[in-house]
Amino acid sequence: MPTVVIKPGATIIVTGVNGLIGSHVADQLLARGYNVRGAVRDVDKTKWLKEFFDGTHKDAKFELVGVPDMTADGCYDAHVEGTEGFVHVAAPVGGILDLDVALDLGRKAALNALKACAKTPSVTRFVTTSSSFAASFPKIDLDHDFEIDETTFHDSAVEQAKLAEDPRWKGMCVYAAMKSETEKEMWKWVRENKPHFVFNSVLPNANFGPLLVPEHQGLPSTVAWINSAFTGEHFRELAANVHPQWYVSPIDDALLHVSALIHSDVDGERLFAYAERWNWNQILAILRKHYPAKTFSDDIEGQRDDRVKPPNARAEEVLKWVKGEGWTSLEESVVATSKGW
Repeated sequence: MPTVVIKPGATIIVTGVNGLIGSHVADQLLARGYNVRGAVRDVDKTKWLKEFFDGTHKDAKFELVGVPDMTADGCYDAHVEGTEGFVHVAAPVGGILDLDVALDLGRKAALNALKACAKTPSVTRFVTTSSSFAASFPKIDLDHDFEIDETTFHDSAVEQAKLAEDPRWKGMCVYAAMKSETEKEMWKWVRENKPHFVFNSVLPNANFGPLLVPEHQGLPSTVAWINSAFTGEHFRELAANVHPQWYVSPIDDALLHVSALIHSDVDGERLFAYAERWNWNQILAILRKHYPAKTFSDDIEGQRDDRVKPPNARAEEVLKWVKGEGWTSLEESVVATSKGW
C-alpha cells in the first residue's frame, strides 16, 4: 500500500467548500478524521454547511473562514496557518466573457493559494482542481481516438475564445482557456519556485452524482444537465449544445483529491478524473428504467461518443487506494443525481 504522509487529525484547507466538488472533498476528509477549514466568500451565508457537517461528523472539526476576494494579495495567508494540506477547488470565474479578465482572475487566485502555502512550513501537500477542458473539449466528429496525456493542455482555447461570437460558445471557450492557462501557470510557478510542498492536479470531466445539501446547493454545474434531462426543461436545447463526453461521480472526484493529497506516491502528477463515456440517450435510458411512470424526451438523433482518450488508469489506481474499488458506474451516478426529484 502507498504511504499516507498526512495523518488523520491534521487540518486541511479546502477552498470553494460550499460547491459540488468542494463539499464532497470536505465530507470525505472529515469522514477519515481530518479537520477541515473551509474557505468561502461569505461565512454568514454558508452557516448551513457547518450545521450539516457538525451533525454528520462528530469526530473531526469543520470550520469556515471568509475569503471575500480570492484574487486579493495575501487573501489566504492568515487562514493557512496550522494546516498541513491545501485543496484548491474554487475558481473565480463564472459567466465572464472577457478573456483577459478571466485569465487574470484565474492566475491571481491560483498564485495567491500557492504563495500562501509557500510561506507556511506546516503545509506539505497541495492539490488543485483543474478541468477536463484544461486538456481538450469533447471530440465527437472524429472517426478515431483523440489521445491526450499528462503533457496535454488546451492551448487552442485561447484563440477559440478570441474568435467565438455566440455567447454560450464563447463562455465555454473562455472557461476552458482560463482553466488551461491557470493550471499551466501553477505548474510553471512550482517549477520555478521549488516550494517545500508537493503539488498535484486533478482534471475532472462532468460530475454526475448526489449533492450533500440540495436545499442550499441548488442545481450547480453539471448536476443541472441531469435535471434538464429529468424534467425536460430546455433539454433539447441543452442536448444540442452540450456534447457527449466523459463523467465522474463527485464522490469519486473528491476521493481522488483526498488520495492525491495524503499519499506520498502521488508527486507532481496530473490525474484525469474520467470514469466512462456517456451520451444523452444513455442517460435517458437510465432515467426511463428507474422512473417507469414518468415520460421523458425522445432519444436524440445522431448521438456520437466523445473520442477523447485520456490517461485515466492512473487516476483509477489512486482512487482505489482510498475507495477499495474503481469508478462508480454511469447508472449509479445518474440515479444518485436524480434521487429526490
